[in-house]
Amino acid sequence: MPSRYVKLHKQNYKKLFLNCARKGEHFRDEHFPPVESSLWKNVQPVQGNIEWKRCKDLCKNPHLFIFKNGQLIPEVVQGAVGNCWLVSALGVLAAHPHLLEKVVPRWGLQDWVHSDEPGRQMGVYHLRDTERHPGIFRFRFYRFGQWIEVVVDDYLPTINGRLIYAHSKNPNEMWCALLEKAYAKLCGCYEALDSGSASDALVDLTGTVPETIDLSQDDGDGGIIKKMGEDAFIYYILKAAKKDALMSCSINALDEERIEERLPNGLIIGHSYGITQIQKLRYNWRDKKEVLLFRLHNPWGEVEWNGPWSDSSPEWEKVTESKRKKLGQIVEDDGDFWMAFEDFVENFSNLVICRNLNTPWYKLGQHWHSIIFRGVWSVETGTAGGCINNQETFYQNPQFAFTVTKPTVIIIALMQEDHRAVKLYGTDNLTIGFVCLKVEENRKYRIHRPTYVVTSRVTFINAREVTSRVALNPGRYIIIPSTFNAGEEGSYFLRMFSSRYIDVKPLLKDKPKKKWYYPLVYWGNAYYVGMARVQIMKVHLKREFSGFIKITFSDLKGRLHEYYVSHSFKKAIVADIGNEYVFYIRDPLTSGIILQLCESHTFSKTKVVGEMRVGFENYCREDKEGRIWEITKTLTKMVQVPKSLGVVTTKEVETDGYTPNVSRRREPLQGTSNNSIIRDNETSNSDGHHMATSPHHFAPGINTKTMLVPQYIDAGIGEIQIRVSYFNGVNA
Repeated sequence: MPSRYVKLHKQNYKKLFLNCARKGEHFRDEHFPPVESSLWKNVQPVQGNIEWKRCKDLCKNPHLFIFKNGQLIPEVVQGAVGNCWLVSALGVLAAHPHLLEKVVPRWGLQDWVHSDEPGRQMGVYHLRDTERHPGIFRFRFYRFGQWIEVVVDDYLPTINGRLIYAHSKNPNEMWCALLEKAYAKLCGCYEALDSGSASDALVDLTGTVPETIDLSQDDGDGGIIKKMGEDAFIYYILKAAKKDALMSCSINALDEERIEERLPNGLIIGHSYGITQIQKLRYNWRDKKEVLLFRLHNPWGEVEWNGPWSDSSPEWEKVTESKRKKLGQIVEDDGDFWMAFEDFVENFSNLVICRNLNTPWYKLGQHWHSIIFRGVWSVETGTAGGCINNQETFYQNPQFAFTVTKPTVIIIALMQEDHRAVKLYGTDNLTIGFVCLKVEENRKYRIHRPTYVVTSRVTFINAREVTSRVALNPGRYIIIPSTFNAGEEGSYFLRMFSSRYIDVKPLLKDKPKKKWYYPLVYWGNAYYVGMARVQIMKVHLKREFSGFIKITFSDLKGRLHEYYVSHSFKKAIVADIGNEYVFYIRDPLTSGIILQLCESHTFSKTKVVGEMRVGFENYCREDKEGRIWEITKTLTKMVQVPKSLGVVTTKEVETDGYTPNVSRRREPLQGTSNNSIIRDNETSNSDGHHMATSPHHFAPGINTKTMLVPQYIDAGIGEIQIRVSYFNGVNA
């Protein structure tokens, strides 16, 4: 049961019920009265004299639900309005009675009571007796992240005494007709229910998370079944069915086909079918082969599949009577039919799976961590930037950052406000979607440039909700929800479910904030003048190695430091790291980074076996600013050696524009103090090599007795490959 809900029009069901019951009155809803305006706004769907009748006048013994052998049979039939998407969802919901409690709260206390007890003869009646029942009912729907309680009366539109909208085949069962009326009240009128998505209906009825699977196999890569493999796809569906996922399916119309056109096999184009059951069937105990069967429900209550495993197909003759009875196989034109998995994926275009990911902690199985956000795309606040095609404005959209520490599966669902109520006046859904970008491990501020890898995206469509399931490796990511066109305004509701706990936070600041005391604390350097992005690509080792990279950023001649640790690797010769970091710089001429390769040991302390030093003053020059440079450097270590110089090889590749521009340098291993950083200021010497010089190096003290000086030499362990880019300013 939803713990929190909003009352539509602030109508209190209990107060209204008791007030009418005590006065002996029948409830008449003033917010959705039994008049023509509640049926349609523009077009009259049916012709005839429409009369509103109460449930007790339609049948002698009305009930909300009628169970057969303890089961609720999905016998829901579509009416005059084209809402097969909603009626098929009601049929699916009927196959999961335990979920009905969400939509029809405490329905046993709302139902009619038909009493022939002695008390009735004495004039003692139950408040919910057929004649005294006030005719007031309540239903709850999940809309835009909250449950809304809708109160309705039991006046239903009829023609010649027959219901004209959705109803049950059993004339005494009223839940589907009353529920449809409550949903019509929520949307404005019955006409507003014409056309829609089955996934939207299932979400509104249960609060689940929808996933739409494209079953078409004619695309270039063969479709999802070929990607996953048939066995894996079947396991995926059966696992969802075992966890009470709600499912629906439909057939897309081709160019020469029309919506609701009947195919020769009995299926209908553009029509929503509810999947009420999935079973594996074995003919007999000697036959090891199993057949996967889907039971589907047509909201029309007739027109069924006529292929293999249809009601009268010869396949059923091989199945024992007991198994057919267990499956509920009935030869009747009632809209319910079975079909095999092979025929299902061949004929249907889309499969909608709605899962309940809010698993209670006390239940076994997969537990999902959820977090929700609400916001708006607004031109006034500058957050309506459009999709990623709008490079100048895309990064103005809302941004949400999170860090993944271990491989994690994340389900992202983006919902916009329902426009069904205003659709009658020409307002349609916005085209919405989102992208997921991999960013620097220490990113704290919003991004502003298209220089990041897109790890996942969802197709932009004008649906009420779009979802995507993505498996993410360790790293930091940003999700950017948006409309397709820049300048489109609307509200959004973002839901995220993760297999592991993640801390998702909206990024609100564009850059580091200026403080009044900066000039005093940072020796006149009042603010950041630029930023550098450093990505550790690979570590090429000369032996099998387990460890990690420690990154030290230094600024203002070593007075400021930042420390980070990369992801670890185990027993590798070539380790792909991939971690990227961003550093805000006050003085590019004295800033740089030290990358230290640390070897991990189980029973001893971590040991630094080599390091790489890079200064940023060489990359803040006008000819290199904004470009991406790939640098491969030999790992070094400091030792006391004779005054003769060794060399270290550096390979520098410009990757900007995807056109490598390689320059190689042989750098003399100069003495330096522990706090200094080797710079890469280039000057040409007579032999054509680029020599590294730096005005900031300390002259190390020479040991006059041994004539030794501290020197950096090849550590003999390997080399590190990194990418460096420098940007003037802090918006990148």
